Amino acid sequence: MKILSLNISEPKKIQFNGKTLVTSIFKKPVIKSLKMNKLGLQGDKQADLNMHGGINKALYLFSYTHYEYWGNILNKDFTRDYGLVGENLTLDDFDENKYFIGDEFELSNIILKITQPRIPCYKLSVKMNNKNFLKKFIEYGHLGAYAKVIKAGEVKTGDKLNLVKRENDSMSIQKISRLIFDKNDNIDDLKKAIRIKSLSEEIKTEFNKKLVKQGHYENI
Repeated sequence: MKILSLNISEPKKIQFNGKTLVTSIFKKPVIKSLKMNKLGLQGDKQADLNMHGGINKALYLFSYTHYEYWGNILNKDFTRDYGLVGENLTLDDFDENKYFIGDEFELSNIILKITQPRIPCYKLSVKMNNKNFLKKFIEYGHLGAYAKVIKAGEVKTGDKLNLVKRENDSMSIQKISRLIFDKNDNIDDLKKAIRIKSLSEEIKTEFNKKLVKQGHYENI
């Protein structure tokens, strides 16, 4: 698996439905190598730190394999629109079914760890200029993933990611995504997910809320 594009953006103001929004979702490719530290890529900043960024969401990874799907759905050519859904790293083939929470990847002299699936917000529909895109994106289920930077360094387009470590008793990124958004809660899977050491506290909190609604209070 390799990096096809590094994408960054600083917060910018846009007009939407007569209102001014501040967002960093309009990522643009960068050709040069970039430094990567605990808070992400050099030159990349988040507008809403409650939803994005921070140690556990320093980088957003997304697979180029999904570009064709969205091109067909929206009848557009996204072939060279790297950073399409606001990702920092556009990867040639990042399979959410194949990779797990807690997976560690080595690239160049850097180590990344997967912490959670992406939780998209309405600004994704703004980015894609389609009011129904957020709903379609969640239904499709291939949301990409956030990662934390375990070891900082320098990265460039073409660098390969090698899986070097997998956490015991983890779950796939895709499985966690479904637990977040599916209405039919699987109690056993929710309890298992909460025990995953590397899963972000943000998602564990949401899963605890789901369990409490079902009468399970043991993790409070």
